[in-house]
Amino acid sequence: MNVSLPNDFIPRIYQERPMRYLDLGGKRVMWVVHRRGGKDLTFLHQTAKMAHMRIGVYWHIFPSFAQARKALWEGFTKDGKRIMENVFPGFLEPKRKGSIVKRKDEQQMMIELKCGSVWRLIGSDRIEVVGAGPIGVVFSEYALSNPKAWNMIRPMLRENEGWAAFITTPRGKNHAKELYDVAVKDPLWFCELQTLFDTRAYDPEKTIEEERLAGMPEALIKQEYLCDWNAALVGSVYGDLIDAAERSGALQAFDHEYGDVFTSWDLGMTDDTSIWFWQIEDGGVNIIDHYSEHGKPLSHYYDVIESKPYKYVKHWLPHDARQVTLASGVSILNQMLKRWPGMVAIGPDLPVLDGIQAARWMIQKGVLFHPRASEGIESLRQYHYEYDEEKKIYSNNPVHDWSSHDADAFRGMACVVKVSQMLHPGSGTGKHGAADEPDKPVSIARPLNRAYNLDTLFKDRAARLSVRKRI
Repeated sequence: MNVSLPNDFIPRIYQERPMRYLDLGGKRVMWVVHRRGGKDLTFLHQTAKMAHMRIGVYWHIFPSFAQARKALWEGFTKDGKRIMENVFPGFLEPKRKGSIVKRKDEQQMMIELKCGSVWRLIGSDRIEVVGAGPIGVVFSEYALSNPKAWNMIRPMLRENEGWAAFITTPRGKNHAKELYDVAVKDPLWFCELQTLFDTRAYDPEKTIEEERLAGMPEALIKQEYLCDWNAALVGSVYGDLIDAAERSGALQAFDHEYGDVFTSWDLGMTDDTSIWFWQIEDGGVNIIDHYSEHGKPLSHYYDVIESKPYKYVKHWLPHDARQVTLASGVSILNQMLKRWPGMVAIGPDLPVLDGIQAARWMIQKGVLFHPRASEGIESLRQYHYEYDEEKKIYSNNPVHDWSSHDADAFRGMACVVKVSQMLHPGSGTGKHGAADEPDKPVSIARPLNRAYNLDTLFKDRAARLSVRKRI
């Protein structure tokens, strides 16, 4: 039984253009298309075809591994067909007649085709440069993907003379917009931006009107259906404050000393471990550096910390650092205290929403971000709440993706600063009606470089006066 590829798929005119570009030997695609424009299905079918034209490894990359499984591996087309079976006949039953699939790995979301090629569905939060490099890569929803992933993959494609496609809807002026600006000026790239009014894949006027009546925010309509880069990332937790900080010049390089440095951590093995390096300077927080990596032992982070030219005061860990690990039989807290006696502590364990408020408060009070922390800053921009399509509201909890680890470590930093000291509100009126000195700072805690354990931190907080100040 012969199988024609693409299987059971007739591309629309706007979908056919990037497919033809790759058929003719093109290497780079930047394809910005509205919601439900068939971006993934188009490039799945194109990849299946190209996997038979050149034997090798092909990757389809979602922002997160979990999202990849839900959207494609377990997903269905609008016609009620399993997406993977539609694209790769035999996916459900590799031994059946007409199958192009030799075997599949459910856990790794990998397919080995009978022609010899291997296709993998992965998340940008779990990129590992091991084994044979890919010769074809598709970044799905690139605007929400970890930008580090492309930096890791680019050298492999250069060596393999491979191709890459970036398919997305806009999510503010982030790394996807930067790549789009490069692609639109480069004649070697295929670059198109297609709104719903351009493709008319379904009725634009009716769709947008229905979304407005259902309560979808106007900014989200512009982002999803009109591909508007100027619409800020809708639902971003810190994006508005980071944009304001950038406009004020707070993201530019600045001089600083190398002493009195604190670190704040979010710990992970399969996920990223994130570290922010910060100082207290002139009554505010200066973020001087940032580092994140995944799948590395604790010794790797020891080396990173000690290789930098900083003199540390304290390393602040999340509350789960107290947990005993199966591998070592001791907690990460105790391991780090053995390495750095007297310099490690557990930060305040505040609820997530309280921690987010502390972080927003800290940014609004004035934070300088050194460009060395640019990757962490991008994470803060992209950290966002999930939008409920049925209820037309945002959830109370941010989406867990590649940006979460940097954001969690940042939130931990803010909790330390917030719980330690606060700014005097300067109301001008004392509790008995007498006039206070406006904006007079009232200290309620020891300086952070003298607060060596959490018990002391909370004692300071409990002993506060009627008003508190930030550092």
